[in-house]
Amino acid sequence: MLRFLIVNQKRVPVPVPLRTLADLCTWIDDVLVPVGETVTSALLDEKDILDLWSLSKTTAAIDLHSDSRIEIRIESPEDLALQSLDAIHSLAGAILRGIKMLAVHLWQARQNEMQPELFAVRDDLGLICELMDRMNDMGVSTSIDLVAIRELHAQIYKISLCLDAAVSVGDWKASAQILLRNTSTAIGLETCLRHLVDESESNHLRLLTSRPSKSRSAKVSLK
Repeated sequence: MLRFLIVNQKRVPVPVPLRTLADLCTWIDDVLVPVGETVTSALLDEKDILDLWSLSKTTAAIDLHSDSRIEIRIESPEDLALQSLDAIHSLAGAILRGIKMLAVHLWQARQNEMQPELFAVRDDLGLICELMDRMNDMGVSTSIDLVAIRELHAQIYKISLCLDAAVSVGDWKASAQILLRNTSTAIGLETCLRHLVDESESNHLRLLTSRPSKSRSAKVSLK
């Protein structure tokens, strides 16, 4: 019989017999998961089992033992939004710290030279857009300014398309201009990312101060 599991990095004793993974999933959902939250990560002996969580026939065939190690994370939409805002802030800040130097390098580069730093920026922009897009589905629109997030998402996506077009033909001067130059019709990536850093920071603070206490809604205290 499983004796304990790790929930949000805390050891939680298991007071009932749980012989299969299906038993465990049902017990966690019924007893440990507060209203409005969900299991966002699940490991059995360091193997990811989250995709199996709702597959009762599959999990019923997986036996648990006293030495089985179960690690799960239970999080709210606010938790996930805070993590996303943190990641957006960090990625945008990292790009900004090197953007001027990168632009100077691109301006001086030859057409046939590879530009791994620029390719890394494109990858980070893709991740930023993905994180911003997910914010719409987290159910936190009353706590943060999703309108501003959506506007910045649209601007960064448009900049990414322009950057892709310049990269595809090896036009590094155009790429440098896209990184820094503001025009009458569009802002450069640097300006857009500065707005994003400010917006993610303010929304992070707004969400922290407006979120309900988890202790009020938890079914079982995990402290």
